[in-house]
Amino acid sequence: MIDIFIGAVIFSIWCVTLFFGKGIGLSMFLFIVPITYFIIHLLEKNRKQINSKAKILIIPIILLASTYFIFNNSFFNTINIFAIPVLVIFMILESFKENIELNLGLISKILEMFFVPLSFIGETFEKLRQSLEGKFKINIDSNKDRKIKKVIKAICITLPIVLVIIVLLSSADEIFGSIFTELLKSILNGLSKIQLSTTIIRLFLIICAFIYFLCFFDYISSRYEKDEESEITKSKAKDNFTIKMILGALNIVYLLFCIIQVKSLFMRNVNINYAHYARQGFFQLMWVSVINLVTILIAKKSENKDEENRNKYINSMCLIMIIFTFIILLSSALRMYFYESVYGYTLLRLLVYCSLFTEAVLLVPTILYIMDKKINLAKSYFTIILTIYICMNFANFDNIIAKRNVDRYIETGKIDINYLKTETGTDAINQIMRILETSTDIENVKLDTEKYLNTVYAELNEQNMDFRDFNISKIFAKHLIEKRLQ
Repeated sequence: MIDIFIGAVIFSIWCVTLFFGKGIGLSMFLFIVPITYFIIHLLEKNRKQINSKAKILIIPIILLASTYFIFNNSFFNTINIFAIPVLVIFMILESFKENIELNLGLISKILEMFFVPLSFIGETFEKLRQSLEGKFKINIDSNKDRKIKKVIKAICITLPIVLVIIVLLSSADEIFGSIFTELLKSILNGLSKIQLSTTIIRLFLIICAFIYFLCFFDYISSRYEKDEESEITKSKAKDNFTIKMILGALNIVYLLFCIIQVKSLFMRNVNINYAHYARQGFFQLMWVSVINLVTILIAKKSENKDEENRNKYINSMCLIMIIFTFIILLSSALRMYFYESVYGYTLLRLLVYCSLFTEAVLLVPTILYIMDKKINLAKSYFTIILTIYICMNFANFDNIIAKRNVDRYIETGKIDINYLKTETGTDAINQIMRILETSTDIENVKLDTEKYLNTVYAELNEQNMDFRDFNISKIFAKHLIEKRLQ
């Protein structure tokens, strides 16, 4: 327990030091790497026998953490704030040899790992007290200790409730709200005058982080228990008539749909405006393909092990649906291609391509699953999705989007410069600067570009960057603009 206590102290201080009052850059890497290895250390020390395959997940965790100082993509920076902790949880679950399946139980396990540790706050501190007493031979009066715990517990429960009630009443009554608003302003002004507000906030955050880390480390070290579910298979006949009807009906519908797609999109035999035709449909088709995958998985679950002939029908229908799903994915990708050729390139449209590609790759393990090959479908899906997601993080989307839009501007004279200014970061600067080198200047695009580059340069100059928010993309962009201004 002493090493858990020391780890909680160090990581709570380190966390607040890295992230408080600063943007995320190198700080994410400097925090994630040591805490990941510390978690592995705790698991190996206290659990003794853990699944060594779990350590493989350290690689994607570190790769995603490193994107914060290599690139400057706000979309992936936001997603990775959630993705990295989830991967850490997966690593812990895998180390316990948990049976990870595609169901609501997996979400339950992830949420449990995040929030349940706080329910053991009392037991954890009691365990810490006993460890400190034994280590340093400290004798603490049990009566006083109980009184202190009662007071702390009362404050921890009462304070949040009072704050919530005050907020609700303040929103309900303006006069009541103004009283507490003025009181809060007075407190903050008083603290700012004596220059203690920042220190108090830091101290408060360190205490909160310490409590969470202490409970979390103790939970994964000794309190978490793997669910030992009895796998007693009941030989109960399953009613799979409904799923057979669904598979048959859907395949008939998809057959008609795919015939139309081949004629209209692939063979281009119909005289239509393809950009207008594709304007609607790619999102719907993408979700249809997802529904198909879910339907196939449900159909396989409904099989009766002792009815081989009936299972052959389900397998055949599922394989046919796989073929139709692949055609639907191609149709969706083609619609997106026609659409973006006319309206330009955006992050959302690029994400659609990635989603469609991911779904197409997922069809491979699905086919093996349908053919009753021995395959862990959940882990196969997880590996494929994680691999593609990491590749997306390192593909530099902003640069790709800017390059394609600038290329389109050079060819057609059309560009949405406002989108590039507002939706792309410093990763796209080198491509946006190409606009200044073109002979084309429609609607003062060059002037807008010059103003934008000057604004970005001024913002980068104002940033007091240190090792915590160090970012290669920002430094590179500043250097390029600076070279242009000379």
